[in-house]
Amino acid sequence: MDRENRMLDARLLQAQGYTQVEIAEMLGICERTVRNYLKQMPQARKSPKRPSKLDPYKAIIVEQLEENPSYNGELIFERLARMGYAGQKTVMKAFIAKTRHRIAATAVQRFETETGRQAQVDWKEFGKQAVDGRETRLYAFVMVLGYSRKPFVRFTTDMRQSTLLACHELAFAHFGGVPEEVLYDNMRTTFQPDQEGQWRPAKRLAALAVHYGFVPKRCRVRRPETKGKVERTIGYLDNNFWPRMAGEALSLALLNERVGEWLEAIGAKKIADLGESRAERFAREAPLLKTLPAGGFDAREVVPVVVSREATIRFESNRYSVPPELIATTALLYVHPLTRQAELFADGRSVRSFPLAAPGTRTLLVFEEDRKELAFRWAMDRSRMAIRRAPSRRRAPAVADVEVRPPSLYDAYAGLAEVGA
Repeated sequence: MDRENRMLDARLLQAQGYTQVEIAEMLGICERTVRNYLKQMPQARKSPKRPSKLDPYKAIIVEQLEENPSYNGELIFERLARMGYAGQKTVMKAFIAKTRHRIAATAVQRFETETGRQAQVDWKEFGKQAVDGRETRLYAFVMVLGYSRKPFVRFTTDMRQSTLLACHELAFAHFGGVPEEVLYDNMRTTFQPDQEGQWRPAKRLAALAVHYGFVPKRCRVRRPETKGKVERTIGYLDNNFWPRMAGEALSLALLNERVGEWLEAIGAKKIADLGESRAERFAREAPLLKTLPAGGFDAREVVPVVVSREATIRFESNRYSVPPELIATTALLYVHPLTRQAELFADGRSVRSFPLAAPGTRTLLVFEEDRKELAFRWAMDRSRMAIRRAPSRRRAPAVADVEVRPPSLYDAYAGLAEVGA
């Protein structure tokens, strides 16, 4: 303390115009010591570090924010209060803000540099387009590997969860492996809030993640840089690929064929900011991706369907025949969103697989085995009805007594011979 006081006195005397020799005489120290004092900047007194009431709980806060940086501060405060925290909320919020900033800075740097670490996913909307001969909304699923920037694109006509999951399968097959984690924008088909307000992966996305061995991550709100790679790829898709399709008669098959060729072409071009091509960087990243599982994931959408009295089910305004023994029951239709292949299940068993007609075309698809079985049933019904309406011996039979009008679908089966024909 005396040293600091003498140093301060020396500076004050110097400011008053005294020489170093005079200052040394006045303070009773040597001239060399005066020179050293005047060279050094005065340091502020160090106040003793007082323990904070928050100290025992800081590790809990850090662990929670590492898991979910956007986790609500009020919920953290309530949790700490139940555990015995008696400090000020403002102290806790200041620590939360500091921790979030550190996590965000570390995360952005990590995503930029690590190979095999992350893929980013988002949708690109193209509005209403004439696709496959009808007007519909057009979308593109985009997944980009974080290190190599290698993209995968699949055009679709919807953004349903089953479509999203099926596109993951194609993307992982395209890359030949799976990254450690996949980052998503704030879409309801991927993450949903629980009762405590914490965002958790949707059940089917979680099942997909377990099957392929990756961790689903939700992009932080108002932090666009964390998913900048997929956004830049979407912008490139919109400005470089989409104009090439101008004047073409669009179809999903054509779009996906052309975009595959486009992906191959841009893969060989050097990225200006990196000085390397996507292909060169992917050659280093590919060995670090996780191995694909032996079996695929069932991304099909399950739709309950009621079998009508005409032995048909209705889906997307189209009708499909089913075995007549299923009349008045509820079956399950498993629909693959990309291949448009359907499989009908009843009583836990597979009844048949068949391709779906285009949505909204009001198609009636009758399978031959159903046609024959239904015709047989109608013939039996007519026979039974004729017997019930047969006249007694006391009067002559009338034609009206044996005439039965079959169900309306009978007209669709016109021309079929009676059973045995």
